[in-house]
Amino acid sequence: LSSLLTNNSRIVGLLAQLEKINAESSESDAARYVTSKILHLAQSQEKTRREMTAKGSTGMEILLSTLENTKDLQTTLNILSILVELVSAGGGRRVSVLVTKGGSQILLQLLMNASKESPPHEELMVQIHSILAKIGPKDKKFGVKARINGALNITLNLVKQNLQNHRLVLPCLQLLRVYSANSVNSVSLGKNGVVELMFKIIGPFSKKNSSLIKVALDTLAALLKSKTNARRAVDRGYVQVLLTIYVDWHRHDNRHRNMLIRKGILQSLKSVTNIKLGRKAFIDANGMKILYNTSQVRLLILLSIPPV
Repeated sequence: LSSLLTNNSRIVGLLAQLEKINAESSESDAARYVTSKILHLAQSQEKTRREMTAKGSTGMEILLSTLENTKDLQTTLNILSILVELVSAGGGRRVSVLVTKGGSQILLQLLMNASKESPPHEELMVQIHSILAKIGPKDKKFGVKARINGALNITLNLVKQNLQNHRLVLPCLQLLRVYSANSVNSVSLGKNGVVELMFKIIGPFSKKNSSLIKVALDTLAALLKSKTNARRAVDRGYVQVLLTIYVDWHRHDNRHRNMLIRKGILQSLKSVTNIKLGRKAFIDANGMKILYNTSQVRLLILLSIPPV
């Protein structure tokens, strides 16, 4: 009990210190030191994470206020790391707390500010995108906020310019997926080449980067729900490409370790065939036969019956 009280009083004390630093606009060294201490506690103590997001706690407000006002990069990174800890370990309720306290807007503003650096700070972009990808689905107005803040093109351009940097691209793709839940955003992203971009990431069977391909496929399936984007995909011959990729993954994935990728390809095909043009392209590309044959082979394997 005494250690619990000590830990809780420590975090309360540190947050009070941080609030005081904010009020006095003290030197960045102090904020850097205090936020690093809070981060250490947040990383090592579930009790601390619980305390900071409990009802009546002002922890989140203090962190967000500091994030909004600090000019110090390390303090910013410390706070973002704390927020990652809070939203990663606490499920939906902690994410909702962050949204309720205005976290979406503050993080989108931070994203816009960070994008003005040339080149943008990689760790900063990874952290911001990771948190936004988690909190976006909990914020009903997130799609509109992201569009108004110019976030769509910031994220899209980051992916375009860093295709080989998978650590950065992954959270960007996760956030593009969230943006795409909004139909206006989906069309806007489509006009700026997002569909073509996804096909630079999605490709034939590979043992590498399967998590990246999975997220790209999820994003693509969401984007193709827009009829405009679906038509774009058909016009560029991507129905045939999807079928070819599907067959390749089907052929090589003997141990069924990449079922989610194959499911993702099918989801994209399902999205694109929601339009008449897509259905025609699917039939013209022999899609019915391809899916029938692959499902038959899979069924025979499952039943351990040798194919005739």
